[in-house]
Amino acid sequence: MERFEQILKDFDFTERDIKNIAYLKPVMEKYKEEFIERFYQFIFRFPETKNFLKDDATVKRHQDKLREWYDDLLSGKYDYAYFLKLYRIGEKHVDIGLPTHYVNASFNFIRRFFIEKINKEFGLSEERNQLVVSIGKLLDINLDILTAAYREEELSRYQVMTKLEKTLFVISKKFSDMLDFTLVGALILVSFFVLGLFIYDIYQLVMGIVPIEKGILMTLGTLLILWAVSELMQEEIKHLKGGGFAIGAFIGVALAAVIRKILIVSLSAEKALELLSYGAIVLSLGVVYWLLAKKNR
Repeated sequence: MERFEQILKDFDFTERDIKNIAYLKPVMEKYKEEFIERFYQFIFRFPETKNFLKDDATVKRHQDKLREWYDDLLSGKYDYAYFLKLYRIGEKHVDIGLPTHYVNASFNFIRRFFIEKINKEFGLSEERNQLVVSIGKLLDINLDILTAAYREEELSRYQVMTKLEKTLFVISKKFSDMLDFTLVGALILVSFFVLGLFIYDIYQLVMGIVPIEKGILMTLGTLLILWAVSELMQEEIKHLKGGGFAIGAFIGVALAAVIRKILIVSLSAEKALELLSYGAIVLSLGVVYWLLAKKNR
């Protein structure tokens, strides 16, 4: 209980704020069903929402819980039982594997919804400003407690590790980071090699070492590979910043390399079978790339 009381103090949530919420309650009560409807329109924009709300029965239970949370939020009673209920909601989110990003985005929608209705009811006034401040504090407290379950879950997993497991965890993390930086270094090196190949293609074309038609196609193919390597390096930098592993970028590099081969082989009528094999490879890579792009969308 002391912990929750400290949270109220940290957010400067006072009796004045509680009175403001109580004053706001009858105003926001009439918007409850609109809130439920618009909230569901919002969360079903998330790609993975249907993984958590799989059927009508689950949606119905969730809607009932959401109405209960809405009523509790405006109840004006913020005691130990209220905060404990919030924390258990957070634990439930952790149990089902709901990303914290979805929780944060949902609270952004909730905040905007409340401000929209307060603006509609009270206009531009000092009263409106006080109400927005109070409901903002309360929503921030809700979000803090809900996400606390995620933080404590991460800590508990680490704390239950043995000393050996913790050591292996730290070593593996550092080793993984080292591999990522090694990959970036390798990409930089490959970029110089591809750039050198591009310059060499230009040299052969200008000096007449290769026929002009073949030289142009070789140069364009190498330029395509250089572009693909550049894209791959940008994706790897995003990965170092915490993004996902961009397998699509690697497929893009493979596509660029095979397309360069096709451009060169297409000049020779005797290599029809080789050209067909390269075409099959491009088709296969293209299908995989399309499936990955579709999944990401």
